[in-house]
Amino acid sequence: MAATARSVGARRDDRDTAADAAPPLEPAGTLDLRGAAEAVVDDDGTTVYCSLVDGFGVVDASDPANPTVAYEERELTHDGSDPMQSIMDVKVSGNRLLVSGPNGFAEGLSGFFLYDVSDPTNPERVAVHETAFGPHNSFIDGDTVYLTGSGERGQPVVIYDVSDDDPEEVARWTAADADDAWATAGRNYRQAHDIHVQDDTLYVAYWDAGTWLVDVSDPADPHSTRFLGGHDPEYLAGLEGFSPEFRELPGNSHYVQPNADGSRLFVGKEAWDAEETEKDGGPGGIELWDVSTSHPTLGAVLAPPRPGASEDGDGWTSHNFGVDGDRLYTSWYGGGVRVFDVSDVDAPQLLGGWRDSDATLFWTAKPLESGFVATSFANPENSREERQRGEGARVYVFPEPDDADAEPASTMERREFPQSGEDDDRTTATGTTRPTTTSTTTTGGDDTTTDPGTTTAPGTTTGSGTTTAPGTTVVDDPSPVPGFGVLTALAGGGLGLWRFLGADDGDGENA
Repeated sequence: MAATARSVGARRDDRDTAADAAPPLEPAGTLDLRGAAEAVVDDDGTTVYCSLVDGFGVVDASDPANPTVAYEERELTHDGSDPMQSIMDVKVSGNRLLVSGPNGFAEGLSGFFLYDVSDPTNPERVAVHETAFGPHNSFIDGDTVYLTGSGERGQPVVIYDVSDDDPEEVARWTAADADDAWATAGRNYRQAHDIHVQDDTLYVAYWDAGTWLVDVSDPADPHSTRFLGGHDPEYLAGLEGFSPEFRELPGNSHYVQPNADGSRLFVGKEAWDAEETEKDGGPGGIELWDVSTSHPTLGAVLAPPRPGASEDGDGWTSHNFGVDGDRLYTSWYGGGVRVFDVSDVDAPQLLGGWRDSDATLFWTAKPLESGFVATSFANPENSREERQRGEGARVYVFPEPDDADAEPASTMERREFPQSGEDDDRTTATGTTRPTTTSTTTTGGDDTTTDPGTTTAPGTTTGSGTTTAPGTTVVDDPSPVPGFGVLTALAGGGLGLWRFLGADDGDGENA
């Protein structure tokens, strides 16, 4: 490696300060694998499927000290099409592997491939479905595939029935389906960025539009049930087409995953500090929510690792993560990987961490049968062209950290969401956040009640000017933290996204 690896964490700090130490972890084994980005683990706990920019790979991690490539397929084409590019996502469900792309708009095939991975060493392609958009992220749950409709009108989640390996679109869901006020919020701020499905609930990380829980017990008839911590749509509607709000805290719901029984929810906020504002706009951390009752509450917010005196740390924002029991396995780009005990969302414990900020940019971390796997999708010392080709990507296998080394995790204060009418730069010259008000709206049954006690009929407009669909619990909890992948543009992984983000189309939908 280009520099001595550090068993520590990271958070942006311009001062000459020591990094916040984490109990040390060292990789048990590594594997060079060009293009490795997203990684998911099969039910056996040792088979890892990786996206590879121009294809996908299967890694056998049964020997943590010696992970090996069990299968590799690149240049994915169909009916003579140009190969799919910028493949940055894979998902697995039972014996079905989903490979989707491109990660935004790019030349070549757009859509998804389905493989039978009954034998992971010899995947069999069973279906291909072409789309008019490049799905930024995807998910498969049994016979249903979910894609982010990146660049489509309304930025929807697009849902497909793939039973009998014959894909058919059955529904689309957008935030505007739950609340028509979102139809006028600029498209750059209401992006369905990432998705997770568990126990008939679709979890949608919707960027500045917050995090949504959607009932998909009937995938052809999705309807929202909860909304956690996002901007007011009226505020977003008043912003420029591409303002610093897109990159900075408090918005940017980037990645979401519940624990096994759905009682806790973890929301990663990917944020970047925009030079044109006075406030410290990032990096972002991970929100720890208790959603075990009808009134979800936010616990602590995990802070990004803090850099040492010789490190930058500006880009060490939260990226993709994994959950297993009470443990949260996290990645922070150049800030490395960290494992937390989140059994108490109000008092998380840091169990271990590792980074080599000069040579790694971590995309994800996912639990294995024992330990966890993490992917560094690029070496920051490589050229832009090398990063776009996936050169320097590597798979790391780490041992499980010991509870005995646990220490209180570093957390961060949450920045309040601005209200409609405030300007885009929400801080004073001293960096103090301007005061705002907070409300919690719960809908369900026959009435909608908005604190402090105003009652309206379902579907009517509240004082904020928004219309909420009956049955949706809204937790308008001013939070701080960010998401879409500015650093992936640096590495080439998010270039498609940046191509389709742009000015509103001027037809009233801002699609």
